[in-house]
Parts: sequence; structure tokens; C-alpha cells
Amino acid sequence: MRATALLLVALGACSAAPGAGATDAQPTFLAFTPDFAQFRTWTSVHSDGPPTGTVPDDVLGPRTQYINHVPPAGAAEFPVGTIIVEARENALKKIFAGVKRGGDYNPQGAHDWEWFELNETASGLVSLVWRGVGPPNGDTYGGDVNGCNVCHAACAANDYVCSPLLRLGSLR
Repeated sequence: MRATALLLVALGACSAAPGAGATDAQPTFLAFTPDFAQFRTWTSVHSDGPPTGTVPDDVLGPRTQYINHVPPAGAAEFPVGTIIVEARENALKKIFAGVKRGGDYNPQGAHDWEWFELNETASGLVSLVWRGVGPPNGDTYGGDVNGCNVCHAACAANDYVCSPLLRLGSLR
């Protein structure tokens, strides 16, 4: 009975009139496994990877980056809900993603971005390995023991997206 009463109170709070809570609520997008399922059909760019000496060796190598929605011309940032998947074609064959989550997520790092590692089976099924502001303890992001936010901080002028092929203002 008590659990039912608490549930009703919670539901009542969720159904409050618009504006009854925070006045400056930011849009939020939470990505789940189905959101990544078709990433290989999205707009893609291919590169040979970052220049030697700029990142750890196991991060180097060719990669294809996929973006679910190209931002509109003149955009100063990627819209909330943007998903960028990077499939690395080096010996590790890792797949990473960044999702513009919004809602003031990750305020001390790549503001509004959530990081993911994905797994893809030979038949194309995609699953999540980890998600968050960085890899879990004992894991790394492509060999970088400092995590995702450290490298992406250097790309703050491009809304924390480091790919030279995914520059705001140059995407069509």
C-alpha cells in the first residue's frame, strides 16, 4: 500500500503543469542500444586518423565516423540528440560513440556529451559495453588512460568534437 501511495505521488509530480519545476530546463536525450543499431547507414566520413605523436599509438589508424544528423548550416553547436560513432579500423577494432545528451550532463568535462563504447557482432548487432563521462575503472578509451574528456577538452571550439571532418560550419 505504501509503495502504491509513493508511486501515485511520484506520478502526480511528473504530471505537474509545464513550468511548475525548473524554469530553464534544457532538452535532454538519453541514448539506448536501439539508437545505435543502424549507425552504418548514417552519413559517414573516413580518415586515416590523427597525426602521429598526438595521441597514444593504439588510437591511431584509419577510422570511419558516422553521424545520425548533420547540424544545420551555421550551427554553433551540435544539437541535442546528435550521435557520432567512430569505428576504428586499427588492430583493436574498437567502436566508440559520443552522444549530445544535453541537460547539463558532464559539466566538468565535454559539456552535454556522454561517451560510449559499443560492440558489434559479425551479424551487425550492436550492444553497449559502457557509457558515461568516461570509461569504467580498469578500462580505457582507445588506450587513453586519461579518459574521454581530457582529449575532447582540446576541441571545445567545435563543441568537443575532435574530428577535422566533422567541423561545425563545414558539414552539409
